Amino acid sequence: MAMGLSVSVTFAILLTATLVSFGILYTSFENAYISLHEASTDQNAALLKMRTALLELSSYRNTTLGNVSFYDVNFTLTNAGCTLSPPKWRFVYDGTYDTFSDIVVQDIEYLLPGDSINVTVQNVPKDSTVHSLVINTGTGCSMKIKWEWVGNQTQGSAEVLGSAWYCPVEG
Repeated sequence: MAMGLSVSVTFAILLTATLVSFGILYTSFENAYISLHEASTDQNAALLKMRTALLELSSYRNTTLGNVSFYDVNFTLTNAGCTLSPPKWRFVYDGTYDTFSDIVVQDIEYLLPGDSINVTVQNVPKDSTVHSLVINTGTGCSMKIKWEWVGNQTQGSAEVLGSAWYCPVEG
């Protein structure tokens, strides 16, 4: 009789351990699925934002004095896509990461679709150098503007050679 009882107890313990193990495995698999689903949702939202972001160069103007060998150029950019956050933007001016020493951005928290923002590059030398400004908007997409000074040290103006909006392709 002792042997019959030990087999029953052993079977009950094994059955309980198996059920508890399956319960733990199910919970682990469910948590993993939820985490993957949330990550996929976040990635899709980021891709959608990247695909719907768009800045356009609306206008530009320069300010200078005739007796000074530098000028400021102001670009007006219009948001033709999703809402952007200018405080998160980063700039590369003439191939160098700029820490806002030469770049002044209109102080707004969000750039809504249809709204415009002013970005000014200060103290640009009046010479024939082609200058460039890359604005990384934090969505994975960037705006690039190229311009040059046309004229001499006393008379002339900044002339935009081109602007482009580009987003990296998915790899």
